Amino acid sequence: MMIVEPTSDSDFRRYYDLRWRILRAPWDQPRGSERDDQDADATHLMVVDDSDTLGVGRLHIKPESSACIRYMAVDEQYRGSGIGSLILAELENRAVAQGVKRIILNARETAVGFYEKHGYRALGPAPTLFGCIAHVEMSKTP
Repeated sequence: MMIVEPTSDSDFRRYYDLRWRILRAPWDQPRGSERDDQDADATHLMVVDDSDTLGVGRLHIKPESSACIRYMAVDEQYRGSGIGSLILAELENRAVAQGVKRIILNARETAVGFYEKHGYRALGPAPTLFGCIAHVEMSKTP
């Protein structure tokens, strides 16, 4: 198992497939909804084991020394194995290396405890996704 940046078309197909399967498909969202206009300017990470993609996450550097972490997803059969923590730590390390002073994210309510364990604090409600998935805006000063 190792953490890598997707580089090839095949890597990105696997990366986006996991994002879609975990974060969009359960709510009947179409393929393509797992992407946005900031993907081209972001750092993408994935944990792989041979040809299996186990987890993914994205870092987008914003103005004024801040960054946003989005699209964190771990394959259901690997949850609780430390993969999410590994991705989050590496995204944070890369943010700090680029001079980031504040990291923000919108966590699904079911993931708030995970982010709190990693030093994030809740700021308040964030937009509800697909009209049914409540989110909490969270922040951390690395």
